[in-house]
Amino acid sequence: MIMKKRYVILLTAAVLLSLSSYAQSFRSGYFLDNYVFGYRINPAQVNDRSSFGLLIDNIDLQNASSIGVSSLLYPNPDGSNTLVTGLNRAISTETFLSRIKNHNFITADESINVLSIAIANGRSMQTVELNARASATASIPKSVFALLKSGKSGTYDLNGLYADASVLADLCYGYSTYIGDQLSVGGRFHLLVGLANVNLRSKGSSITIDDKAIVAGGNMELNASGMIGFRTDGEGDVDIEEIYFDPNSFSNFGAALDLGAEYKSDFGLDAMVSITDLGAIRWENKLSARASGAVEFNGLFGEGGTISTDMEDLLDLSNALDYQIVNGHRKLLRMIPCNIAAGARYHMPFWSGLSVGLLNTVHIARASSWYEMRLGATVTPSRILSLSGNLGLGTIGPTWGTALNLNLGPFNLLAGVDSFLGPLGKYDSVPFPVNSFVGNVHAGLVLTF
Repeated sequence: MIMKKRYVILLTAAVLLSLSSYAQSFRSGYFLDNYVFGYRINPAQVNDRSSFGLLIDNIDLQNASSIGVSSLLYPNPDGSNTLVTGLNRAISTETFLSRIKNHNFITADESINVLSIAIANGRSMQTVELNARASATASIPKSVFALLKSGKSGTYDLNGLYADASVLADLCYGYSTYIGDQLSVGGRFHLLVGLANVNLRSKGSSITIDDKAIVAGGNMELNASGMIGFRTDGEGDVDIEEIYFDPNSFSNFGAALDLGAEYKSDFGLDAMVSITDLGAIRWENKLSARASGAVEFNGLFGEGGTISTDMEDLLDLSNALDYQIVNGHRKLLRMIPCNIAAGARYHMPFWSGLSVGLLNTVHIARASSWYEMRLGATVTPSRILSLSGNLGLGTIGPTWGTALNLNLGPFNLLAGVDSFLGPLGKYDSVPFPVNSFVGNVHAGLVLTF
């Protein structure tokens, strides 16, 4: 059945506005000497003490973008204290597109550790965690911005247009142990429960414009899954106002593995390698909208400069690409983003409380993969305090991070950031990142015993 235009537009907009990949580990924590959650980076880590946390023990909020605010917003050329978008006629096409990359991505990862339990004795460790994850990623090719800005004759490739937003529950069990005195190995198993997912992707889609016609064609697909239900109106179309939460719809499951190994030498050098979140989740679609084929529009304007019927049809997505609603429960298996990490730390021979380290991280994800290398130094004057700082370079650009760990009796407090904001601008005293940015705020409070 044909989906009404307003429903297609609203659902598509909901995906694009979410522009917010799965939770990542707090990388600055790797350099700390007493980081309780170091097993998230390397599941081979064995803690000296057991720990317990509830709700506020591990909060990780990370956002990244390969495109900065200055690429989209400009001071108004009329001299007023206002901003205009790059699509404004006063901003030249050359100026606007020169600040747009060929592939632009925006991601957001929000993770809250609901419950964590670690039973450790210095030789082996078992962990149990329950996490809530909300993640989203979007990729927008430069051709989309070129089409919106100029609309000149030519072919605009829409491949690479992608958006995905998910909410997951993650229950995981981990075990790590020493083999001998210097080598430790470990792994964690994740059971993933998909609560909600919306996914939009383009395959082989393009728009061609010339003096006589506009030709749009290709394949677009929009899927919605999770604990949702929907009702149809009297005509059999999905009613956007009747989409509701369905708590009985536990039909989306997946699994993932974390694996790691660490070697501690006799002369103060520690080395590790790990892979985390290696897995997939099966989504059972509740709602699928697909578009395929091609359509041609001859002429843009009618008499008197008014928009012709052809142009109105072009703006009507339901007519242009024949969106169809598929109410069947089609199952899709999707890999989740994973991380590969390798690191080394060296404790100074003249004082073991001072160390330097190197951490390399590769994040593999559809539309938003990146690489990063960090060099850090750590000062741990006592068991109570560990303070670390690091600098890095990667796909996004230069990065920096800092972390503080306080162990006050049974209370272990962690706070830190993995960030690169670059130069900041201000508008009405509100700061904003001018260029590409990474922002990660991490905090937690656990009991150790």
